[in-house]
Formats: sequence, structure tokens, C-alpha cells
Amino acid sequence: MEVFNFADENPSAGRKPWRAFLEALIAENISVTLVGSTRADDIVRDADILHLYKKAGFERFLMGMENTDEATLKLIRKGGAIASDREAIRLLRRHGILSMVTWVAGFDDQTDADLFRGLRQLVSYDADQIQALYVTPHRWTPFFRIAKDRPVVQSDPTKWDYKHQVLGMARMTPGRLFLWVKLIEAVAQLRPRALMRWIWHPDPKIRHAIRWYCHAIRWYYRMGRRVWLHEVSSFLFRDRVREDGRTVADHLGAPQDHEEEASRVARQPRRGQLESASHSQPAVRVDGHRL
Repeated sequence: MEVFNFADENPSAGRKPWRAFLEALIAENISVTLVGSTRADDIVRDADILHLYKKAGFERFLMGMENTDEATLKLIRKGGAIASDREAIRLLRRHGILSMVTWVAGFDDQTDADLFRGLRQLVSYDADQIQALYVTPHRWTPFFRIAKDRPVVQSDPTKWDYKHQVLGMARMTPGRLFLWVKLIEAVAQLRPRALMRWIWHPDPKIRHAIRWYCHAIRWYYRMGRRVWLHEVSSFLFRDRVREDGRTVADHLGAPQDHEEEASRVARQPRRGQLESASHSQPAVRVDGHRL
């Protein structure tokens, strides 16, 4: 059996072509295991065709939920909502598809209370797998302007990979945030309900998937322990996490959020729209000729 991991982070963006792809794949009648990423809103949108997802071979979706706080979602322009996140997890489980959710820590004003509340909400989501990440600013996003004056605690660019802290926080030391993130990962993954689901899942392909193929996302049940311990060891003995007086702007340069959608292809107006526009424009005369 072949396993395919979709490189496109949101292959289901267009419902019509996505459905056509699923139906074409089903028609080929081949045995494949598919994993990928998508938006929770797309899963909710496709509630009536999720059986096609499963029939085509999808066994797991990663959904970037980023945070469980509505205000934070608006801050980073995630475009999601807690209600749709919960519903997407429920729908995937109903159709026998694993859900892996990402959750981001390290926002400037987060406190112990915020992180504890985030842990409780993650547990209540009851996703099959959790991946905790650190907020990382990119010059081409609006969030960069918000974070440009924050101190950098990790100057090594190879570690700006979402799995390492790169920003200092106003109310929390790097070590304290690290402990919270490791605690959140451990509690979310080792819940009795999650472990029982892993052991007793009725779908043999899902049981196999849970135990083996999720290593591409860095957190899966069999190897997750090694990754978790390696990250703890790296933080304590190898990574140099400390402020050196430089800010995000000092480290990366000027913002580029004006280029966020620079590659978007502008839609051409239809013929009828062009004719309507031309008739609606006032006439311009040059040397007696109507233009």
C-alpha cells in the first residue's frame, strides 16, 4: 500500500475541483493511504461528501487551528472559529478519519492562566493528535508589524521552524513557556480517552496509521516519546535561548506584508461585465470624436 502526503497545505480550497478529484480517485479503485492538511471550515463545508474523502483513501488531516482564543485568531488573521474547529473534529471522527490539530503558544501577553485555559480547551476538542508550536513572525504577514519590536531569543535561523521559541515574552521566561508547551503536549496526548482510541480503534488502517505513519508531523504515538525527550534535551543542553538586545525588526528587516498576496492572479471581467462597464462610463470627446 502506498502512502501519499499532500504538499499543498489546503488542497480542498475549491469544492468543485476537489470533489472531482476525489471521485476520479475512487473510480481508479486503487488502494492508497492519503494524509494532508486542510482548513476546519472546508471540512465543515464538505460535511455531505466526507464519505468520499474516506472512500478515496484519506486517513488523517492536519488542521492548523493555531489557538483556542477567538481574539488571538483575529490577531493573526487565521480566519477560523472555535465552533467550526470543534465541528470539523467531530465530523472527521464520524467518518473514521484522524484529526491532528496544531496549537500555537508564545504570544506576547500570554500568562499561566491563558495557557492553562488553552490546555483545557484543547482537551475538550478531543482531537486524535495535538501538535504544539511556537508563534513565528514572517515579514510578509501582518503579524510581523505587531511583533517587530519584540525581543529575539533564538538568533539561529535554522531554528525558526515553529518547534523552537524565537520570541521573548512580556510576562513569561523562555524556560517557563517551554515547560508549559511540553506539559500541554504530554497531557493532550496521554489522556486515557486518546490512548484507548489508539489501542481499540475499530479501523485496522487507522490503528496502523496512528502507530506508524504520522512521523512526518513529528508527533505520533510510537516515536513521539523520543521526539519529546529530544526537544527537552535540546532546550536544556544545546539550544541557546536568550535575548541579545535585538528585536524582530533588527533581525529580519522591513515588513513585507504588502506583498502577502502579490502572486494572486486578478480575475478578468466577463464580456457582459466589460460591455456594462463601457456603457456606464461617461463619454469622453477628443477633437469631436466620442471615445
